[in-house]
Amino acid sequence: MRTALLTANLGNFEEAVDPVMQYAPCEFYRFTDENFPPRRCAMTPRLQARIPKLFGWQMLPGYEVYIWVDSSMAVTSSDCVRWWLTKLEGHEAAFFRHPDRRSIREEAEFIRSKIAAGSTYLSTRYAGELIDEELAEIEADPNYRDDLLIASTAFAYRPTPAVQAMMREWWYHVSRYHIVDQLGLPYAIHRAGVQARIIEQHYMQTGYMTFARKSGRHRG
Repeated sequence: MRTALLTANLGNFEEAVDPVMQYAPCEFYRFTDENFPPRRCAMTPRLQARIPKLFGWQMLPGYEVYIWVDSSMAVTSSDCVRWWLTKLEGHEAAFFRHPDRRSIREEAEFIRSKIAAGSTYLSTRYAGELIDEELAEIEADPNYRDDLLIASTAFAYRPTPAVQAMMREWWYHVSRYHIVDQLGLPYAIHRAGVQARIIEQHYMQTGYMTFARKSGRHRG
């Protein structure tokens, strides 16, 4: 099974940490300013990094499985890829449930309340984003039940037609409404009809990946 392990570190924001050698065969790709040059006239590094995150299957075609890990995390176990492959068995995609909040609306209200309270971290990154408009579109769908929020830091997928449709819908939400990609993801899964496994384990407590961001550095 051809597997690609992907990450991105645009703007050289993170300290690059290579994954440890994996027991399961895979090929590792890190998108950087060198191999994916900045599109400064069009987008910030934060938005540009969403392109390989959502369209790795299109940029690097030919793999049967793609595993994404944000650059804030390091792959520290040789069994990490094999673990993801077991989670993906019988499914088109595998995601972690968000450990702190349970729905898109709850996440939106958390972001809004923190900005209103003067959070510099959130305000400098998300002030002016179209969170109300995104909620209005999602909640106008009578067939959608808002009972899932995903921690989008790491996930795995097969590039099936449904998953490709999900990624395009996800990009629509990120670029049209809000850079916080976990807002639009559950609805994109619903819209595309993706058969997804939801992992109940905390994404930072698997033993396969470790938080690697330097203390005090944040990125949305």
